[in-house]
Amino acid sequence: MNLVSDNNAHLQTVKQATPQYTKSDSLKSSSATNEYFSDYASDAASQKSNSKGYETPPSRISTPLVQHHPADSEMTLPARPGVTQPAPLNIRQPQTVRLLSSFDEMSPPTPGVDDTPYVRFAIEQLTRDEDVFGRGRDSAYPAQPAQYSPAAAPVFAEDSVETLTPSPPPPSPPQQPASPLAPQIQRKPVPQEVMIPVDLSKDLRKRLGFVPLPLRLPILALYLLLCLLMIAALIFSLIFAGTNNALFDYDGNATPRYFVFQYLPQLLGILLILWLFVIEAAVYRSLPYYSMGASHRSSWVLQDMRILPANYVLPDLTFFRNREPLLGITFLVFWFANFTVPLLATLYQTQWITNDGPARFRWTAFRGVGWTLVAMYILLCLGLFYCAVRFRRRNSNLLWDPCSLADLICLFRRSNVGSDFEQSEVSPDPDAQVPPRNLSLGFFTTSERPEAFHGVGEEYAPIKRLSFRPEKPKESPHPNESGDVEAQRLSYGSAFARNLHSPFIRYRWTPWFLRDSAVLAWIIAALLLTIAFLVVSFVHRAVQNGFDPQISSVTDSSGFSPANFLYSFVPTLLGMFLFLAWQPIDMYYRAVQPFRNLSQPTGATARHSLLLSYPAYGHLRVVTRALINRDYKVACVTFISILSLFIPVLAGGVFTAVLFSSDNKVRMVASMPGYYALCVLVTIYALSYLLIWPTKKRYLPHNINTIASLLSWLYASPLLGEVALQHVETKAELVERLTGSKATPVALTGDRDSDEKGRRARRAVRRLEQGGGVRYAFGIFTGRDGKEHLGIDRLQRPGSREMLVGLTSQ
Repeated sequence: MNLVSDNNAHLQTVKQATPQYTKSDSLKSSSATNEYFSDYASDAASQKSNSKGYETPPSRISTPLVQHHPADSEMTLPARPGVTQPAPLNIRQPQTVRLLSSFDEMSPPTPGVDDTPYVRFAIEQLTRDEDVFGRGRDSAYPAQPAQYSPAAAPVFAEDSVETLTPSPPPPSPPQQPASPLAPQIQRKPVPQEVMIPVDLSKDLRKRLGFVPLPLRLPILALYLLLCLLMIAALIFSLIFAGTNNALFDYDGNATPRYFVFQYLPQLLGILLILWLFVIEAAVYRSLPYYSMGASHRSSWVLQDMRILPANYVLPDLTFFRNREPLLGITFLVFWFANFTVPLLATLYQTQWITNDGPARFRWTAFRGVGWTLVAMYILLCLGLFYCAVRFRRRNSNLLWDPCSLADLICLFRRSNVGSDFEQSEVSPDPDAQVPPRNLSLGFFTTSERPEAFHGVGEEYAPIKRLSFRPEKPKESPHPNESGDVEAQRLSYGSAFARNLHSPFIRYRWTPWFLRDSAVLAWIIAALLLTIAFLVVSFVHRAVQNGFDPQISSVTDSSGFSPANFLYSFVPTLLGMFLFLAWQPIDMYYRAVQPFRNLSQPTGATARHSLLLSYPAYGHLRVVTRALINRDYKVACVTFISILSLFIPVLAGGVFTAVLFSSDNKVRMVASMPGYYALCVLVTIYALSYLLIWPTKKRYLPHNINTIASLLSWLYASPLLGEVALQHVETKAELVERLTGSKATPVALTGDRDSDEKGRRARRAVRRLEQGGGVRYAFGIFTGRDGKEHLGIDRLQRPGSREMLVGLTSQ
């Protein structure tokens, strides 16, 4: 049959260009560069070229002008009997070949003539370019390597006429085993870029060595001084009470002296606990980076080391697993320090004194509890001393305190571990997916770029490009059945894409104690227990009139009274449980608030998202900063945490054994001012569980306890390639670059016009930030590899579409 009509009998030469890969989708971010685009085909080609030598295809495929006899030419089609010969071929300048759009353009077949040789010849000519350039765009199977010899290649002579004479059909190329990763083009391999550590000079060494403020030696020394003062006060009380027939006379349960002996000790103790929480938080967020030093190198810093505190109701024993046994013992001592508050509540008791003047009740100190507290505070001082040694300046390679998402971006923007996190943003446990790496923190350079930069990376390891390994196309069980070629071409990312756009994956994780069933259980339990507590307290004036302690209330010579000890230690212990149980809730709301702000449809500014660092602050500072930033729920939850610390303080000192002379009986009587305050605090605490139900914007795909879990939402983000975040040397400079305003006031220059212009510029920047400015979001964005990812990026970049933030209505 004829392949070309008589009116279109001109052959157009194919314009050959250098083989290249093209992408059809235009979701590429404006900040994406060729550095991050790669393909496994080119990688495989580079590997094959290392073993077989280097072959580069010509930039233009030319045809040798070899003249053949018309009868012997291999570029002649077999002539059909009774078919009119076509017009002579007119070779024009190279143009794009127009393929037949439908079978209607083809000449009708000749009856009785076998078309197989002609069909084979036409298919071979049509697929010849694909053999040269590689696999066709819509091919469902891998292309065969091009194997052509000059003798078998078709010859096109310019301005010549080819006569169509019968000849045997051209032989088909030998079959090669199909391989989806087999290279079709041999290219010279690109030299791998390797991260090389920089030998620290005196100037570079001076820039390193940052220690977070709570772990600095002067701050720890101040805390140690307070602990030593507590030890001194305890020893003085124990010695003085044993040699002077107690301390002071008892003058009632609503006096200043009663406050000093029954409320002040545990109040001082719990304030030290609050300060200890700040120190623990600094240790948690700093330990992974200190473990990247030369003397404390660990391969699991990203996956196993927590960055959020967890040493509250139960002790955190993960330090032993992370090969930090001394730090594990230190945190075990820190956890036992929580028991100092109940013990301080039982330290001072009333004792009936008869050998020092008239018989009367006097305040005395319980020697057994007192010496136990002295030993616990000494252990606490030793733990603090170890923290000062472990986190001293020379062990630090930090430039500033890494406590926010922006700090994480600066540390990992040029790291070579990004490829380890591919598709981890939708994984339920990214820590288990990331392989171990022997990482270090400091100044690096690369084999291709001479400038030095500060960051985290694996020494002498290549910087891998972001790429996704395409899955091998599955063979259809019915070979004769036609399939969706385009669907097969894109099937490798279909499961990952479905997970990205799945609301179930996006809103999958929250801590177990904040899941719907758990929060409902907390609310029911808190309300029922509060109602029972109030009923028992005020029915028949049981607390005010006193009740039988059921055990002996006599204070012995050592200052121990069973009744006073029981009704002081147990209520304080229950109050400490309520206080410690609220701390993980408070810490979760602090840590998740940046993601909550980023999950708004309009995104959030850097000051309210990337720069937020509530977990690093103390309780009072969190409340203040949250109110300024209008994060009212965080301020409310942290304020409840502050209020809850007074529950163990009041519960430990509200009951006292009193002798009623009317019936000569001892009853446990409550100090009513303190008891009323305790009832109010317990009611507020119980009702606060109604406020902790997290909304959808506080749900995440997985946990945020480790560096790896946070990097899973940043590894493909164009934020890692932001030019504005290059060569940042201080935290103040980072804040200035992200917010567009300086952290310090503008200094007056003496020039009125210049100062006025500076003020106007500063006000314009603030208005820009308040009115929108650069906004960031948590959602689906186009990553540095040109593919969709779930994570953090600018809400919209020039030349790209806006991020998909909300998958469902909020």
